[in-house]
Formats: sequence, structure tokens, C-alpha cells
Amino acid sequence: MSYWKRYLLIDLTSRTTETYDISQDTVEKFLGGNGIGVYLLHKLTKRGVDPLSPHNPVIINTGPANGTLVPMSSKFCVVSKSPQTNGFTKGFCGGTFGNELKYAGYDGVIIMGCSDEWVHIHIEDDKVYFNPADYLKGCTTSFTQKMIREKFGRDVGCLVIGPAGENLVKYACLISDLRAVGTGGMGAVLGYKKVKAISVRGTKLVRPVNPERLLTFVKEFEKAVYQHPGVKNLAMFGTAAGVLHLQHLGALPSYNWQRETFDDAEKISGEALRSKVIKDVACMGCIVPCGKYTVGKETFTVGPEYEGIFAMGTIIGNRDLDTLIDLDRLTDELGLGQIQAGGVVAWVMECYEKGLLSKDDLDGLDMKFGNTESVARLLKKIAYREGIGDCLAEGSERASDILGVGRDFVMTVKGMEIAGHSPRAVKTQAIGYAVSNRGPVHCDIRPGMEENNITPLGDPTNKGSVAKELAVWTSVVNSIIYCLSAERVVGLKLNDSILNMVNALMDWHLDMSDLNIIGERIYTLERLFNIREGFSKNDDTLPRRIREEATERGYITTDDELKSMIEEFYTAFGWDKDGVPTQETLKRLSLEEFIHDT
Repeated sequence: MSYWKRYLLIDLTSRTTETYDISQDTVEKFLGGNGIGVYLLHKLTKRGVDPLSPHNPVIINTGPANGTLVPMSSKFCVVSKSPQTNGFTKGFCGGTFGNELKYAGYDGVIIMGCSDEWVHIHIEDDKVYFNPADYLKGCTTSFTQKMIREKFGRDVGCLVIGPAGENLVKYACLISDLRAVGTGGMGAVLGYKKVKAISVRGTKLVRPVNPERLLTFVKEFEKAVYQHPGVKNLAMFGTAAGVLHLQHLGALPSYNWQRETFDDAEKISGEALRSKVIKDVACMGCIVPCGKYTVGKETFTVGPEYEGIFAMGTIIGNRDLDTLIDLDRLTDELGLGQIQAGGVVAWVMECYEKGLLSKDDLDGLDMKFGNTESVARLLKKIAYREGIGDCLAEGSERASDILGVGRDFVMTVKGMEIAGHSPRAVKTQAIGYAVSNRGPVHCDIRPGMEENNITPLGDPTNKGSVAKELAVWTSVVNSIIYCLSAERVVGLKLNDSILNMVNALMDWHLDMSDLNIIGERIYTLERLFNIREGFSKNDDTLPRRIREEATERGYITTDDELKSMIEEFYTAFGWDKDGVPTQETLKRLSLEEFIHDT
């Protein structure tokens, strides 16, 4: 089948493992990936669980598309409670790890407890090994993976933390090859558990329930992929193609969101990056090589993606492509969540230029916008919690409270720095950042409807309803799991192509209303987890700057506008005026067992 209906449960405290079975009913309700991940997080945690405790699980999930012939489906999903937001978090990553896990005979891994010494977990089909990893402590992410592959083989999938995770930086990420599970601080969660690395190799075949039906779908899907002009652009420039497009729209954030255009944007665009590309690369089993091996002055990286150009480029005033590539690689090597790290650095730079923080406060660093040498030094201080880095490792919001400066231009929602798509110009993104269950990311309510002029940019009309459709769509996509870059082919909302994919993978006969219910159920369950953990509608907001300061093109999302759009979003989901799912909605979505969470 395209799913095994079993997870590997690892208890680090007792160094024991067992199989955790997933019922057919759970699969039918939640599909896999993100959906089953949030379901398990609910079931395995109690209200108020400390993110940095033995009781907070790390749940690594595949979806039914992983390990099959479906293109653009190598991503896996990691779910936990975030040490940065204290709420639900999830992240996605491409590469080989997810497929190898599927080939090992598992839909996912649940990691509970805490090890008393640094450990490397190796999974080889049904066998699990706990290997001492003290010798890897302090190592960068690429060196850690190199050492593991020298011992266990070049073909193992790896998932590791860097020094930032070891030192419990609240926005530390997970790295697989040179790709990241970037949001939520899950590197810190694994770091607390003293898990330096996980590797996996599988030899089992994933056999679809109905191979002929799936093959028919795959042939049609591949044809659509090869013919789509947007995919050709993605293959040529990667997601960095978005830089000049957003510059043209007046929606390219820069200088800690003080502006939304960037002088010399063309110097760090996808087109400019093309001159640095030495090889186009694709994830395992993918037919679209959107990854770019690029070379800077001192190193090479995969990317940078658009968000990397935002985080290590425009938002910190860096217009040098070589140093941008170097900083992109540095954040990966340290295991720092790049979007959050860029947001923290940009906040420091604005504080420094406005005289709120001095060189003495910053360990002698000159943190003017564009000073990339100081940026590199500061990132290392953060990863190792040295000097001012110890405070900044908590994130810009907490750092502002600790230092007592710069609160007016902290660019966070729910304690997390916002991603690189404009919530002033893109109204669905304004809603998405404000209500997102995992913090202000661009991957739950996607910006493409407005950035591609399918709906009007800057116009709040009906955007609450549109945002709901986008949230339902990504909830399904992130549970199947296929890459969101495939939105260029399969569309930006649920449609027949996605329905056909699910039915072909599972050999089901769902209709569109069934698929919508699944998406609503998953997104609502994420919301319920956060409500259980103390979140309310008061947390569904945007940074002051977004609500009170207009861009050069006049874009702004005012308090009244945001309130109206969020109320429309709540209503579309069947939640009450406080953003709490009603009992009728929970019954309609077959979530009665979670009614007590409201």
C-alpha cells in the first residue's frame, strides 16, 4: 500500500522501541503527514506540556505520496510543540530522508523521552540502533552527516541538528542534506532530548493498492508538469525567481520591513543567482530540479531559496550575492532557522542604527544594515549562545523584553519572526500570518493568489473566505505530502487534480466535499491544540509596523481591516467570534473527542 499504518515509537529514556499502529479510521480522517502528525501530538501530550521536556514528542511523518511514483513528493513533515511560540509547530523538508523512512516500513517516527547522553539513532528497516554521539557534539550539520555516511553508507537519509540545536536556540532548525525543517525551533527540541542525528535506510517496496490507477494518474501529472511554463521558470531559477516579481509589485520586504522595495534587487535575484549555479538538483524522485548548487566567495550551498534571499539579503540590507550565498550556508551549518535568524538580525540592525543598542551592547559589533561580516559573527554568537547571542537566541520578541528596547519594530506574531511575503500588500498573507497555527509562515495560507493577480493585490474584499480555501488546500497537500511548488501545476485551491491524486494513491472514491472536510478537520485540529495551550483570538494579530506604517506604494493592513478579514475567516471555518470552533463544527468534522479542548 502507499501507507503502512504504523509508526516507530522510540523512548529515549528507556532506550526501547515498539510499533505504534495507526487505525484505518485515522488514515481516512487525516491522510498522513501533517494531518496524522497533529492528531498524534494531541493524543500524546497533555495540556501545558513544556516544549523542552521529555514529555514533548518529536513526530516525523511521511505521507501516502512518499516513496511512490508521484512527482514532487519527497518531502516529509516534522510536528511538535514549539519552544519559540509555545504552540503547535510543523515543518517540511525535501531530500532523501522521508522516502528512506517509508522504505523502512514506517509512515513515521515518534520520539519520546530524553537521553542521558548524546545519541545518534540509526534505523535499518525493522532494526533500531542507539549510537553514542558525544564525538559529534559541536559539529556542523554537514560534518555530522559526513561522519554518519562514512560509517553507515552514502545512501542513508540523515536528519541532524547543529550547534544551535545543541545550545537550545529557540529557533534552531533540523537539517537534511542542505535542506531545512526551518520553523518552530524543533532543533532545540531534539537538542534537549540529546539527539544529535537520525539516519535511516529502507529496503521495502511501497506497493500502491491499485498500481494501474496510480500509474495512469502519474503519466497525466508528469505531462502537465513538463508542459507548464511556470515549472520551466522554477527549474531555471528556483524559488529565487520571486525576487524581481515582488520588487515589481512593491512587496519585497527590506531593512526590517521599513520598506518593501530593495535597491539593487536585480543583483541578488534568481536571474543573477543563475551565474553562480554549477548544478541544478532535484529532491529524490522529483522531475523538477528547482534546487541550485551555487558557489560564493568561500563556500557553496543549495539555493538560496527566495526566503533565504529575503532573510540573508533584503531584510538585512545585503546586496552582495557572494556573501548572501555564504550566509545562507552558514545558517544551515549552524542549524539556525533562517527566516527567524534573519528577522532577529534585522531587528538588531534597526536598533543599532536608531541608537537603541551600541557596540558595547553588541560585543563590539558594528551592526549597520549591510555589514555582512558582523552578521556572520553575530550568527555564530547566537548559535553558541555567546555574549549578546545568548539573549538573541531567545528570538527578537523576548530579546526586546530582556533588553528593554525596540518593541515597536519587533516583527513577530506569536513570538516568531514573520516570513518574507508582504502582509500589507497581500491580504490573504495578512490573515495567514495572523491566524497561522504554527506562527507567521507563508506555507499554510499561500500568497500566490494575489502575487499572481488571480485575486486583486491589496484589496481585502472576500479575502477571509479565500484564505480559508487556501488553508484547507495546504492542509490536504501537506498531509499527502507533495511539494507546494507543484501549485504551479495542480492549482492554488482544492481541485480535481488533487482529488484524483488522493483517490489514485489510496484507491478511494472521495468527492470534493469529502476532501474539503479532511482539510477543514486538519486545520481545525491544529487550532484546537493551540486553544488547549492557552492561545486566543488576541494572538491573531500582526506587528504594529504592518498595521500602522504604509509602504512606498501605500499598502497597509489596518487594525479594522485585519479584524474584518479575520472575522470572515472564522465564520468560513465555522468558528465563533472568538475563533473557537463551535460544537456543531466539531461534530460535522468528526472531532467530538476534542470538544473538551474548547
